[in-house]
Amino acid sequence: MTEDGKGQTGVFVAAAVATLVIVAIFSFFSGPDAAQRNITEAPIPASHSGRIEEESFFLYFAQRDGRFLTSEERTVSTTKDPWQLSQKIIAALIDGPERGSARTLPATTRLRALYITDPKVAVVDFSREIREEPMGAASELLTVYSVVNSLAVNIPEIDAVRILIEGERAETLAGHIDISEPLAPDMLMVR
Repeated sequence: MTEDGKGQTGVFVAAAVATLVIVAIFSFFSGPDAAQRNITEAPIPASHSGRIEEESFFLYFAQRDGRFLTSEERTVSTTKDPWQLSQKIIAALIDGPERGSARTLPATTRLRALYITDPKVAVVDFSREIREEPMGAASELLTVYSVVNSLAVNIPEIDAVRILIEGERAETLAGHIDISEPLAPDMLMVR
């Protein structure tokens, strides 16, 4: 074989290997499990120093008459990490209101996991106890948007929230409000 023949064969082999690598990468990111991999990503790293600061945020609980949400300001010490602040917000929602509002999550609810994925979706996985108390359409709506508004309004890295129950996607919490897709905040529910 001539020098030209060896050179062309080398170019052909290199092109074939490069094509296989590109196909493998594309298959990994667009295959049937791509959506699930996106949900289980690590939290988005914070772009800040590790310095602890006082951070104010608003939680959304139900008004006593159960028709709208109302805000309650809280302050916590945090490193301004969006994942850490998200966990503190959900823990505070589970703990319930401090100023006369009504709770939106049963006190026995546990946060199983919380992720912030790209593009700016918080995935919040609750224990089955979130369904523990009977809910009509209005109380289910307040429960869902208590979580969605409390996260998306306070944390710039979150534009929408997906709610899971026991690690699984659910159609609804109690048969009324569709939670099968990520939800954006709805400030028309706040008075």
